[in-house]
Amino acid sequence: MKRYKTLEDAQIELIELLEEEGQFRGTIEELAERLSVKPQDVKPLLNLLKSSGDIVYEEHGEELIVAPAVGTAFIPPTLPEEHRKEVEEKVSRGYKLIACSTMGGVQSRELRSALGKRVIVYFRNGSRIEAKLKGFDRFCLKLRNYMGNMLVYKHAVSTIVYKP
Repeated sequence: MKRYKTLEDAQIELIELLEEEGQFRGTIEELAERLSVKPQDVKPLLNLLKSSGDIVYEEHGEELIVAPAVGTAFIPPTLPEEHRKEVEEKVSRGYKLIACSTMGGVQSRELRSALGKRVIVYFRNGSRIEAKLKGFDRFCLKLRNYMGNMLVYKHAVSTIVYKP
């Protein structure tokens, strides 16, 4: 019996495939085979990545064309001075920095690599939260810590750091 990947693993693999090859042209079944997912899971996967601003795709009959989204703007984060030194110290110890804008391929790639890991989220109002990153979309982050699940809106976030 064939083992299928989770949708999270398939997301990462599709982004890596597009980074290597530039685009995918073929049928849904061919893409499902390349990503080791069920054919019925391809459409939800594509819609999820499209909504996060990572990809664009078109269907022409049986042919599917998937390409990375281009032209996303990067907005430099604002960080209160009291947190700037702490972030610099964490980065010097090997933590990875994720700068948040409202959307973008680079941001989504970094957030996917941080999925399931402990992150420190710095907010524009000066507060911070340490939690495990459970998921994200174009506008929100889903976090979990000792207080339970949290939904954080990205517009309130200044910076995110995590240990790779």
